[in-house]
Amino acid sequence: MSADSIRSDDGATAVTDDVVADAKACFQLWQDADNGNAALGIDDLLFLNGDPLTRWGLDATQQRVADGRPQLVVNTLPATLALVVNDARQNRQSIHVHPVGGGADADVAKVMEGIIRHIEYDSNADAAYDTAVANAAANGFGFFRMVTEYESEASFDQKMVIKRIRNPFTVYFDPLAQEADGSDARFCIISSRMGKADFKREYPKAKATVELFDGLGDGVWLTSDEVRVAEFYRVEYTPARLCLLSTGESGFKDELVNPLPMGVRIVKERDSFKRKVMWYKVTGCEKLEEAEVPFYWIPVFPVWGQEIDIDGKIQRSGIIRNAKDPSRMYDFFLSTATEEVAMRPRTPYIGAVGQFETAKQDWATANQVNYSYLEYDAVTVDGNLVGAPQRQPMADVPAGNLQMCAIARDNIKATTGIYDASLGARGNETSGKGIMARQRQGDIANFHYSDNLARAIRHLGRTMVSGFGRVFDTRRVMRLLAPDNTASTAEINAPTQETDELGQAIERVLNDMTVGDYDVVISSGPAYSTMRQEAADSMVAMTQSYPQMMEIAGDQVVKAMDWPGADEMSERIAAFIKLKFPGLIKPEPGEKEEAAPMVQTPRGPLPAEQAGQLIGQMEQALEGLSEQMESIQLELDKERIKADTSIKVAQINADSRGDVAELNGMVKLLVESIPPPPALVDAALEPEPDKFAPLASALEQVIAAVAAQGQALGALETRVTAPREVVRDPVTNRVTGLRVAEQPPAMPQQEGITDAS
Repeated sequence: MSADSIRSDDGATAVTDDVVADAKACFQLWQDADNGNAALGIDDLLFLNGDPLTRWGLDATQQRVADGRPQLVVNTLPATLALVVNDARQNRQSIHVHPVGGGADADVAKVMEGIIRHIEYDSNADAAYDTAVANAAANGFGFFRMVTEYESEASFDQKMVIKRIRNPFTVYFDPLAQEADGSDARFCIISSRMGKADFKREYPKAKATVELFDGLGDGVWLTSDEVRVAEFYRVEYTPARLCLLSTGESGFKDELVNPLPMGVRIVKERDSFKRKVMWYKVTGCEKLEEAEVPFYWIPVFPVWGQEIDIDGKIQRSGIIRNAKDPSRMYDFFLSTATEEVAMRPRTPYIGAVGQFETAKQDWATANQVNYSYLEYDAVTVDGNLVGAPQRQPMADVPAGNLQMCAIARDNIKATTGIYDASLGARGNETSGKGIMARQRQGDIANFHYSDNLARAIRHLGRTMVSGFGRVFDTRRVMRLLAPDNTASTAEINAPTQETDELGQAIERVLNDMTVGDYDVVISSGPAYSTMRQEAADSMVAMTQSYPQMMEIAGDQVVKAMDWPGADEMSERIAAFIKLKFPGLIKPEPGEKEEAAPMVQTPRGPLPAEQAGQLIGQMEQALEGLSEQMESIQLELDKERIKADTSIKVAQINADSRGDVAELNGMVKLLVESIPPPPALVDAALEPEPDKFAPLASALEQVIAAVAAQGQALGALETRVTAPREVVRDPVTNRVTGLRVAEQPPAMPQQEGITDAS
């Protein structure tokens, strides 16, 4: 079929039963749309490799070789290319899976992520990514692919494998694909060469052919020992009728159950198609193999370089394309300066005629051989002796050529976007910020190569997820890989039974890969080891300002350290944190949660967490009781001080009253011994009121008050020493206070029984 029939009006691929004819037509379509990209890409690689014919041209090379002139090649472009590629290597892309709908599960998404990381590790996918981005930066396009293989010779289980494509010129990708990641491609051809012996052994009934494509980069199809074969991917569409059911579900009419279940009906219909990706291996005249690809998209992933659409013609290039002329300019002027300086020892000697006759051969080779001395013939002119032959003085250093070399180097930097600061050389920048800004400028100038690689890896992740349900369709144990390269396993598609709230058994499938819709996103950043070191430095700095962090996250701090025994020490710290702070560290997926430790209490065994709360409540109650005891003791001390004071006052008053009574008696005896005047005697014999009656009354009141205080003190001591019991809230059972325990009533004493008996 013709190239025009590759696409129909609606954009679908028009295919025929003649696979070989379709492959040739697809190749012709690619060749018509190539726009010289393959030829220019090969020239870029030759230039990058320092090929003199490519850098100088055939005519200039032949002329310089014939004249014996220098033809220097100072190739600075490999270092520039390595800087772009190594930047992509330092910032690896990570595939993340997120559930969307259709029964998708977050835990299954995490399992998918672990499977994808293990596939990348097992396939050495980093080599495939690095090769693709290196080709994109060098010649404008690179590719990598994914295939399915059996896990072993004795297994029916398949696995996904990511493979690199070292020669991008063996890939003929759909030129009509519009998406940057190539997800809308309808065909792709990958050619390869096989030895005739291997070809006959693998395909004994096939014809060893030499005719299929004449693709640039593939060399010659016909050799005496090799056969050219090609892998042909194409998307095929089968017309079908799509139906929407009353239940909200949709499906193709030929796949519905006939008859439909009771109450289910078709709401609407429309014309659609079934899509599938087919893989064929062909030669120039026959089909060797075929298989349906278990993915929704063609598993070949392009990584583009600089892309320019010129009136429908796509021009792709890398960093080499625009740096060719400045590099040629640099080589030319440096060669010219070198040639000029090299010619200085050949400056001729100037002498009179006849001075070189005797040692003529020595003088002829004086600019090539280092002689210890040279003899010359003495010659006179008009009777005057001519001086010895002299060499002309050397010319100055060719400053003009060297200045042009400097201009050429600046042009190379400008066309590649890589400046001295990015290459590690000292530039005009003196401050750290200035150097980082210039380095950042180089990174941004070539960031599109890393970004295009990220798009390709994202499309790879989507393609992987689309094939999980078909490649991993049986119950099996899969190997997982965590971001920190920790390996684990998980069982997928495992039927299990669970019990719902009503106690009824529910059938479900553990880690079901065949249901659900999932999205794929990409995150870029340094390798895990680099991030781990940066995290360790940050956490150590944080612990210096916040030491309590070691008590709650010390295991993570030590785990980030890069020294022997760090993991074991981290596990010990984690075990201590689990005991001290139960529930702070969540169990890993698949890890059984440890039973909470039990503590024996008067109320029976309780979990440590509840026992801790109970102990806290008891400590609060004891603190309150202690405060009450201190308050009671303070009151007792006050009462004792008052009682002692009252007793001492009473004693002082009593002593004073006795002294007054004794003095009164002495005065009375003295008065009786002296005969007073009659009038005075009569006055003295008259009765006198008692002056100490008020004092005696006051003393009696003090004694009564002391007795009352003594009784109060006794009652207070009885209250303090009485046993107490805890008062609890009848609803929450929490301690709310203390009260004096009730004493049991005294047993009635039987008649006839006394205490003595």
